[in-house]
Amino acid sequence: MEIGSTVTLTYTGKLDDGTVFGFATQEKPMKFQTGMDAAIDGFEKAVLEMNEVGEKKTFTVDEYEAYGEYLEGHTTKIPLEQIPVDDIAVGKRIWLSSAEDGAPTPATVLGIEGGMVTFDLNHPLAGKDLIFEVELLDIEDAPENFVSAAEKAAHLKEQSKLLGGDQGDDFR
Repeated sequence: MEIGSTVTLTYTGKLDDGTVFGFATQEKPMKFQTGMDAAIDGFEKAVLEMNEVGEKKTFTVDEYEAYGEYLEGHTTKIPLEQIPVDDIAVGKRIWLSSAEDGAPTPATVLGIEGGMVTFDLNHPLAGKDLIFEVELLDIEDAPENFVSAAEKAAHLKEQSKLLGGDQGDDFR
């Protein structure tokens, strides 16, 4: 299989203790184009090593190729009256808007005390190795002249340098 191929698959994702955190079935499979940052790095890397429809594989994705390490201080406190959710409770996940760009960020309520709500901004699977059982249902070849998300980002970075006058010593 090559970068840019579109794959359709079933999977079951588990933690070390056997807890299932996600799945896709034959009735509702997962479908994504490789090379487009549509799946976590370690998952995509392992799927790219599969080559035949019907192939089954079990593999572990370590925390660094999944959702990263759990960062103890990755929290924020917000006054309770600024929370747009009525039924706020410890353990509940809600979406917060980022102060910088307004982008939605999922957060888990860690505590409510003194009119302040403490949120954990880590992904719920951060710091965990993930075990996947995968079966390939279909593989579509990459389109001609496919450009991956990584290649596109590198190209845009280079173009920004040129457009911004940052040619360094090459500019005379």
